[in-house]
Amino acid sequence: MMFTRRITEKDTPGLVSQMGQDLEETHVMVRRMQAWAGQTGLTDLTEALRTAARAIDEATGAVQDAYRAATDKKEGGDR
Repeated sequence: MMFTRRITEKDTPGLVSQMGQDLEETHVMVRRMQAWAGQTGLTDLTEALRTAARAIDEATGAVQDAYRAATDKKEGGDR
């Protein structure tokens, strides 16, 4: 549904915002899985999920930067 039409520069802030929200929800889910894996003694899975959570944190930071850049660009273009 997200890509049923041509995406324009005006769409970027909204799409990036949605990506950020999705990443935050995914992070919560991964942390829950990591806690469960740790409680059940699945050490390799726990470590893999820890790595995934770090990657999601990094992606979330990149999304925040992209959102700021997109909104700054949009505000600059509105002047």
